[in-house]
Amino acid sequence: MPWTEPFVGRAAELAVLAGALDAARDGRPSVVLVEGEPGIGKTTLLRRFVDDVPGPGAADAVTVVRAAADEAEVALPFGVVDQLVADLPPGTSRSAPSPSADPLAVGAELLATLGALEGDAPVLLVVDDAQWVDDPSAGALAFAVRRLRRDRVLVVLGVRDPDGGPGTRWWDRGFGPVAPQRVVLGGLGADEIGALAADSVGPLTPAAAERLREHTDGHPLHVAALLRELPHATLLDTSTPLPAPRSLTTLVLVTVAGLAEAARELVLAAAVLGDRCPLAHAVALAAPADPVAALDEAVRAGLLVEITGGTRHDVAFTHQLVRAAVHGDLPPARRHELHSAAAELVGGTAATAHRVAAAVGPDEKLATELTTLGREDVDARRWRAAADHLLAAADLSATPDARGARLIAGVDAMLAGGDLRRALRSEPDVRALPPGPARSRVVGRLEAATGRFRDAHVSLADALDGAGADVAGRAAAAAHLSLLSFVEGDVDAAAELSRQALDRVPPPEDEPTARFVRIVAEVVRGGDDEVDALLAKGGSPEVAGLRGVVALWRQDAAAAAEVLTGVVRDGAADMSMQGRILLLAHLAEAQYRTGDWNGSAANGALAVSLARDAGVLVGAGLTNALTSYVASGRGEWELATARVEAAEGATRTLPWWGGQAYAATARAVLAQARGDAAGMLAALAPLTGADDTVARPVVRAVIVPWRTLLAEGQLGTGDLDAAAATLDDLDTRLTGPPGWTALEAARLRAELAELRSGPAAAREPYEHAMELAGRIAAEPVRARVEAGFGRALVAAGERRPGVDLLRTAHDRLTRLGAAPFAERADELLRAAGLHPPAAGGALALTPQELAVARLVAEGRTNSEVGASLFVTGRTVAFHLSNIYAKLGISSRRQLAAHL
Repeated sequence: MPWTEPFVGRAAELAVLAGALDAARDGRPSVVLVEGEPGIGKTTLLRRFVDDVPGPGAADAVTVVRAAADEAEVALPFGVVDQLVADLPPGTSRSAPSPSADPLAVGAELLATLGALEGDAPVLLVVDDAQWVDDPSAGALAFAVRRLRRDRVLVVLGVRDPDGGPGTRWWDRGFGPVAPQRVVLGGLGADEIGALAADSVGPLTPAAAERLREHTDGHPLHVAALLRELPHATLLDTSTPLPAPRSLTTLVLVTVAGLAEAARELVLAAAVLGDRCPLAHAVALAAPADPVAALDEAVRAGLLVEITGGTRHDVAFTHQLVRAAVHGDLPPARRHELHSAAAELVGGTAATAHRVAAAVGPDEKLATELTTLGREDVDARRWRAAADHLLAAADLSATPDARGARLIAGVDAMLAGGDLRRALRSEPDVRALPPGPARSRVVGRLEAATGRFRDAHVSLADALDGAGADVAGRAAAAAHLSLLSFVEGDVDAAAELSRQALDRVPPPEDEPTARFVRIVAEVVRGGDDEVDALLAKGGSPEVAGLRGVVALWRQDAAAAAEVLTGVVRDGAADMSMQGRILLLAHLAEAQYRTGDWNGSAANGALAVSLARDAGVLVGAGLTNALTSYVASGRGEWELATARVEAAEGATRTLPWWGGQAYAATARAVLAQARGDAAGMLAALAPLTGADDTVARPVVRAVIVPWRTLLAEGQLGTGDLDAAAATLDDLDTRLTGPPGWTALEAARLRAELAELRSGPAAAREPYEHAMELAGRIAAEPVRARVEAGFGRALVAAGERRPGVDLLRTAHDRLTRLGAAPFAERADELLRAAGLHPPAAGGALALTPQELAVARLVAEGRTNSEVGASLFVTGRTVAFHLSNIYAKLGISSRRQLAAHL
């Protein structure tokens, strides 16, 4: 009887899986987690379920794509995705991702692949031993699954709990709207044990089966081991106790010890080579006199299985626990001998892994080779592989200096790859190194990334001062110190340090940091010529995106929306995911300012979703702040509040002045929509209070529109003198072409005149505001100007023109979906003796439907639309059918004409 997880029963578990597959057939995607301890039967259950699924040619066929994670490949970037790609049906044009690829970009490709496959048949995606999925594959899988909507896809994960327990596993982060079902496997019951025995050694009485269940807790592998080990008569004789239970490891080792020497050596060689290996390698390593006889004995003992397919001829252990028991029992000398021989046998990176496993104590030659591999990984931006190689090199280093340099380089690679959690685990080891500029630089980056700004400043300054003639080291330290200085609010120092870093040509991984800080610092300082010169250099999507963001900061929302829309549409695929998130968030703000609230809502939702998946801290705070504006303006209180609180939560984790300014502004916009003037002032208090680390750089910058919100709050609470002073201060800062802030200021000037001197005195400032509104693309502010002017005219006795303006404002606000502001326009119309226009007409499109409609109207196919919005073509088709029904049309041409 082989050492496999025997399959009997499990009818209830199979029924859950079958039900989930039926739901997927109907366009309701599902995730099922099959959970249980090692050896409890997860793999066998998954295999049986897959075997029972109708295959190609059947009327109800299912496309199956499978992978099995391996503990030995946890550090192999996209190892599981590579398996999934290799298992795709013939004719599917997908290639394995580069090890340095962005996991979210790979997830987008995987989503597109699932969308293409489900057009022919439902897709069953199975990943066994998901607790060992490599991090990049986990990120890609989670990204794809979270974006399944109306898709015919079932995802099944076989998982065991790691030592960290719930909350530490990658699937615990959730799958968005696709809530997972859990199938928890327990031990076999007495009836199932009886069925298993009948199929293998002979029938058992009910009492004998129950005794065996109690003895083993029903663990399938343990049951199978005892059925193999004990005579049938002993199993049946319930009058005598069963032998004291031995661990599975002990049972496996007893079996191995009973083999002939040749078979035993073959099993040991296979254990060193992995869970599965080419048979030729195992034979070469064990060198049995009669390979066929040795293999036959190992297979008959239930330890190994022979796997053939195509040109491959492999041997594998019947269960990972079996291989773990054999490998774990190898004495150190024997393990060293076998791994050293395996390194000579296999070659390539696998040989390096065997040499590392064989090493005992320092090995400077191997450490040097690993360092070379790590530097090649850095050059290719394979950050995780670089960290793995460099940390392994550090462990094998012959001198403390060499160990320290390699450890620092490894942590640098983790930080460059965004793996902050892993880098922080290495912080105690880095701190234990002797003082030096490289150590100070890495410690400073760790401190800055976790909000320990004061300590970080000291560390990075030490790194800069101590770099001496190391030009690259000085440039890297200056780049990171410039970012910290900007975060701390010392904009002048940030500008100077980033200039020094760029002049010295920092390492490629640090150059974007220096360039970003240089541009943003000069925007805050008002150095327009310098900003324009920096933006003129290079044609990358990142630089183009920064042009759009700077246009937004300069109050030209229409130009910003045009530039950012183009970058998101045409160049975002070549950007980092964090860069794409920030562009989408700023595009959402630009569209909010111009009045394209549906577009803003759609791009904002996408940005928030991507920020959550990418795990970016600064990006998440800023994104939630900017994308809360439309939700607030529409009175979607629950969504708006959640995003504002998320932005505020990010400032507690990383308390920098820019994040606090964005969060405070978002809170003030929410209070504005609620008509809560006192709440607006309370929200903005951190920007005008005694905390100079926040107020000083905020007062200097004109990046966030907090001053007009402050003036509106002051007007609403009756503090007219304070409002006038705020507007006077703002006038000195608005030096460029007028934008939405200038229009807001004009509206507030008119309201101030009305409150001080009556409606007649407000005519001239309102006329100025109306003239500005005709030149600036700022629909929300224009509607409020019209509403205010209309109210003043009605109050001054000019009812007819006042009512016309109120109706125009009401219509504009209704088109925006600005429910709270439209309700105030309703109240003004009622006060004028009129009934507001009745709601009605065609059903409104959701932001997701509008995003689909716009891209379809541009002539894009469903798959192209899906790629842009990170959904499948099937989801696009579902939205499109709803769009046609709501608009009463039936073709893409009609949709383009309608929009």
